[in-house]
Amino acid sequence: MFSSNSSQVSSSATPKVLALAQSGTPYIVAYSWGTTGFLGTYSNPATLPAGNAVGVAFSPDSSAIAVAHSSNPLITAYPWTSSGFGSKYTNPSTLPTGNGRYVSFSSDGAYIAVAHEQSPFLTVYPWSSSGFGAKYSDPATLPTGDGQSVAFSPNNSAIAVAHSITPFISAYPWSASGFGTKFSNPATLPTAGGNGVSFSPDGTAIAVSHSATPYVSAYPWSGSGFGTKYSNPATLPTDGQDVAFSPNGSAIAVAGTSSPYIQAYPWSGSGFGTKYANPSTLPASFGNGVAFSPDSAAIAVAHSSAPHIAAYPWSSSGFGTKYANPTVLPGGATGNNCAWGTVGNKKYSQYLAVAHAATPFISVYPWSSAKGFGVKFSNPATLPTDSGTGVAFTPTGSAVAISHALTSSVAITAYPLSTSGFGTKYSNPSTMPTGNGNGVAFSPDGSAIAVAHNISPRITAYPWSSSGFGTKYSNPSTLPPGNAFGVTFSPNSSNIAVAHSTSPFITVYPWSSSGFGTAYSDPATVPTQTGNSVAFSPSGSEIAVAHNQSPYVAAYPWSGSGFGSKYSDPATLPIGDAYGVAFSPSGAAIAVAHTTTPYITVYPWSSSGFGTKYTNPSTLPAGQGFSVSFNSDSSSIVVGHNNTPYISAYPWSSSGFGTKYANASTLVGSNGTGVAFGQIIV
Repeated sequence: MFSSNSSQVSSSATPKVLALAQSGTPYIVAYSWGTTGFLGTYSNPATLPAGNAVGVAFSPDSSAIAVAHSSNPLITAYPWTSSGFGSKYTNPSTLPTGNGRYVSFSSDGAYIAVAHEQSPFLTVYPWSSSGFGAKYSDPATLPTGDGQSVAFSPNNSAIAVAHSITPFISAYPWSASGFGTKFSNPATLPTAGGNGVSFSPDGTAIAVSHSATPYVSAYPWSGSGFGTKYSNPATLPTDGQDVAFSPNGSAIAVAGTSSPYIQAYPWSGSGFGTKYANPSTLPASFGNGVAFSPDSAAIAVAHSSAPHIAAYPWSSSGFGTKYANPTVLPGGATGNNCAWGTVGNKKYSQYLAVAHAATPFISVYPWSSAKGFGVKFSNPATLPTDSGTGVAFTPTGSAVAISHALTSSVAITAYPLSTSGFGTKYSNPSTMPTGNGNGVAFSPDGSAIAVAHNISPRITAYPWSSSGFGTKYSNPSTLPPGNAFGVTFSPNSSNIAVAHSTSPFITVYPWSSSGFGTAYSDPATVPTQTGNSVAFSPSGSEIAVAHNQSPYVAAYPWSGSGFGSKYSDPATLPIGDAYGVAFSPSGAAIAVAHTTTPYITVYPWSSSGFGTKYTNPSTLPAGQGFSVSFNSDSSSIVVGHNNTPYISAYPWSSSGFGTKYANASTLVGSNGTGVAFGQIIV
């Protein structure tokens, strides 16, 4: 197990899963991990933790995952396999006495410890494949305040807890008999409440992150306890919420609530080295937890605002370029801590769906970034009833939906999808959208589907489940004022945006399990004409609208308060009315599909807005661009357009467009009005 405050050694060093503890349901999220970063999201456990999750840890062999949280039972554990969460273990017979703040397994997997609020502040249990054993007796000398973090030494001969009241760190000998007599306090104490604690992997040092300068204190460690404090790093962290050593012992990282939110240093027997350069793309907000991968090749940060988790390659040179955000962002709020595991072999196959103007109206192809189009799936047994306008996959790729022109009162059609192709069409919703369906989107948490259409109420949304459409949500109290052409949900599923034909051309609503909230105020500077498509950035901190009339694309900061001041227009504008817009999942690019050559325009994207336009692809799309999408790892981009071959796809990288992929062996045969990449668990 490799969690943010652990130095335990697993039988495997290959990271295969990254888990996030968060405030807000489902409280725990687990992502499959591969060499390219986030791959997909495991299903939630059948029994969720009972409250906000603050700590998470995998057992050393990754056969179990434990979550420390608020609300009884305060600690929850599950078996873990390559299939994900198993059935929850029985609660311990004696629960922790207060909100769980952190959890750690011993490196031999024989013990599990919980740091928590309320005396005794630290609770330890035997652990086995059967789950929790009977609680160990409390230490004779208790920690003096709320336990914030806990760690076993690598050889399991000691246990340390960071806590809220001086001396801020307490350590005890540990054995099969439980706690020994508390070690003497360090001669130089941490300067404020201890938030995180970590032993170096060789067991010769212990570090504490804390709430006042110097924010991190490190000490030699031996069988006698604390040694003389190491000198502070020459460049101090800006805060100390969590601390972790890399498993290879060559680095130490500190997460904190002040920018840059994560800072890292070389580590040796002499202590701290010269601080590494900050990552080029910082975590989006307060860093609350940090963890190195078991092979020391990656580092993850749990942070407060969307996407709630950030991960980077790690090497002796420091941070690499941030990995693309997970395709499905956590559904809760603040990311509080993270942990890596080494069991998980889920594989994900990618697919490309196209909505088009002529029968069969929807086409799906297997997709490979290395090879491009696979052999088109057989058409669904029951086709959509008219020209396709938009297409979307569920987050897990288990279903695909197409919006289309209204025929026989039907404007939206959805199908189960698997690696074998289309399943039997879902039953139509009992209450259909009114008028032509112009766009469709699933919420990133997979619980809702929305359709943009051209007759009042112009936006219609339904619950979504494996059974298909639920009962239509009530209309928003303030309807979009014109025909709706595009719809999308924010990455954390807390907002829904609609692009439409009448000023203000973009309308955004809060979204919850109850449906639409009260519309946000319009942006101070509205798009100049009809909104045709809308997209949130993967962090959820920006929103962009493709529209008619120059400048053809408008982008705004986005927050819980709504729209910020419009970003400056790109220096080189798209040419012609824009019908599609998409951010790359990495958040590093924004693409616009438009009506005049070159038909597709892409820009670097950052928190400063548009960068200098990328060079056009050497082979342009054959006609007017209607839609655009990036695949999940930002390695491919596809444009739907008029004129054969109707869809054009390209490799994508930080250098821009690669050489166009060969056309699909079976073309869609008509205008590519909607495109979407998806992935299916194999």
